[in-house]
Amino acid sequence: MQLINIKIKNYRLLIDAELDVDEKTTLIVGRNNTAKTSCNNCINTVLQGSDFSYNDYPLSKRENLYNLFLQFMEKKLSYEDLCKGIEPISIEFVVDYSLDDPDTKLGALSPFIIDVDVDTTTALIRVEYQLKTDENKLRELFKESCYSGGKFTPKTEEMHDVLVSNFTRLFGLTIYAVNPKNLEDRQVKSHRELEDLFPYYPIPAERILGEDGTQKNESLSSLISDYFNLSEEDLTPDIVEKVKELRSVVDGANKDVQKESDRILSDLVNKAVGFGYPNVEELQLGVITELRIDDQIKNQTRLSYTSGTRDESLPSAYNGLGYKNLIKMEFLLAAFARDVEKKGEACIPLLFIEEPESHMHPQMQRAFAEHLEKFLAKITTVHIQTFLTTHSAHIANTMDFSKIRYAKKSKSGVVYKNLDIFAKENVDNMDFIKKYLTLSRCDLFFADKIIFVEGASERLLIPDMIEKCEKEKLFDSEKYKLPAQYYALIEIGGAYAYKFIPFADFLGLPCLILTDIDSMIDGRTKAVVSKGKTTSNATIKWWMRKIKGIPQNSKDKISLANIISATDAEKTLGKCHIEYQTLENGICGRSLEEAVMNVNRNHYGFVEPVAEEDLEFTEKSKTDFALNLICNNPNYSIPQYIKNGLIWLNNQRVLE
Repeated sequence: MQLINIKIKNYRLLIDAELDVDEKTTLIVGRNNTAKTSCNNCINTVLQGSDFSYNDYPLSKRENLYNLFLQFMEKKLSYEDLCKGIEPISIEFVVDYSLDDPDTKLGALSPFIIDVDVDTTTALIRVEYQLKTDENKLRELFKESCYSGGKFTPKTEEMHDVLVSNFTRLFGLTIYAVNPKNLEDRQVKSHRELEDLFPYYPIPAERILGEDGTQKNESLSSLISDYFNLSEEDLTPDIVEKVKELRSVVDGANKDVQKESDRILSDLVNKAVGFGYPNVEELQLGVITELRIDDQIKNQTRLSYTSGTRDESLPSAYNGLGYKNLIKMEFLLAAFARDVEKKGEACIPLLFIEEPESHMHPQMQRAFAEHLEKFLAKITTVHIQTFLTTHSAHIANTMDFSKIRYAKKSKSGVVYKNLDIFAKENVDNMDFIKKYLTLSRCDLFFADKIIFVEGASERLLIPDMIEKCEKEKLFDSEKYKLPAQYYALIEIGGAYAYKFIPFADFLGLPCLILTDIDSMIDGRTKAVVSKGKTTSNATIKWWMRKIKGIPQNSKDKISLANIISATDAEKTLGKCHIEYQTLENGICGRSLEEAVMNVNRNHYGFVEPVAEEDLEFTEKSKTDFALNLICNNPNYSIPQYIKNGLIWLNNQRVLE
């Protein structure tokens, strides 16, 4: 059995969010403040049996909540209608047990299976943070803030304060087993039953790695010393013998040290007392010490790192935090594995790791993502379902598409988009996209906006051009300007950029494509723009077929005249916009380099009149071209098509 789906409603930004859960590892990605960690916090609160706070209730729902209580206090709304009208914080877990042997006991899932139909193979568990205060206590609670002299005269701020400060008293968790085939058929269950079904273990991003003794409960040393507190049956076979050997040595040392220290200290005390008491006829003073070497090991153990060639060691502080982070997570995972092994009966352990990439270099991040499932399979036979959140492109690009859930934020809340759905609907493009993301450090999962560029020149020049546009006040139409937003600059080329357009649209990200017009005479022969008949640019051809309603597999040539005459509206498809070279100074370049030379004629030594043939780019290195422009001509002019594209992107709203 396995958890296959989670639905969260009315929790922070998760107004109505559905998360498809992978059989093994679910990776949640997205830009900052897109409720990646909120999913963990909501699940953790429910499974710990804790209370939600007023701050957890969505901002967009608070006015309605307040008005419902106001109408109730005015006696315009019955208590029953108040309960029905409140939209509670809720979470639903869907468990699939279709692959389980019918004769096998379902263990901790059994209390939540209330449909006796043998064809039912899913269980639905719903947890609601419902109003629990009865009618009389509720009226008494708000009485002073709503009534004065027997008249209904609500004091808005006071009533609001009462609601905020008493939120956890007003509401409480109720757990239901729901019949998947009849949602009205449900039974109340205990929190213990829910906890037994979902053993939950979060590893937060704030992992304290220090070995200086300031955080003993959180240091790696404390995890090692915990082995003293474990019974042998809780230890894995490969280390149980070593732990028994250590304990034997410690027990023997304890007895020897205890005996000698008692003798020496007793003699010392007796000789130090000089007042004639006690005399030889009375009981003599003695000393018994409680020396425990195992306590010293527990309290004073520090990790060190030893040279493989010399008998020398360095303290833990001298080793990298990335290794410490990885080692600590291994210990924490092993501890969780031991706990779930104890459960015995069938359950669904859930592991949540927040930002595992802390302090890790890129190769280590990729290795972690690749080997996590193998490591869990090695340390336990229990099937653990893992959730990861990350801001690491290296981890995201290592994970298979089927495991990735993209957190998309809008004005109406956050939704989790299942990239596996996109993959199945876009089979033709998926091989390329997967390979590109694997080979390239692609940040589009974490960006506000995307810029696809043709090549090295654009990759080097666009950030500088964005700064120039800002200085020229071309972005002033928006409060939050493009330079202050997180845009991903992706070098993909005109031959492949179109393959990413459906993907960017699926993610819902504003996307600008800056590409070359690549004018041709007949599809094989290059030509200046004024003599061209078509283009060799695959992305422009894909785009023109799309806006003209021409099948993508059509062999008809795309007219260069239609490309040149395309309007701004025709250059926009949904959240994607394309720009290529345009007519400036009476002529048009066919590439970025030619367009730059056209608007910076003095820098390149052109003598008027300049023809399109004069702009032909003949240098070997486009990188050198871009660096020469930035270093030797800092006040260069930007081609208009790039300005147009950047202004369009600047004006796009991230939240809609």
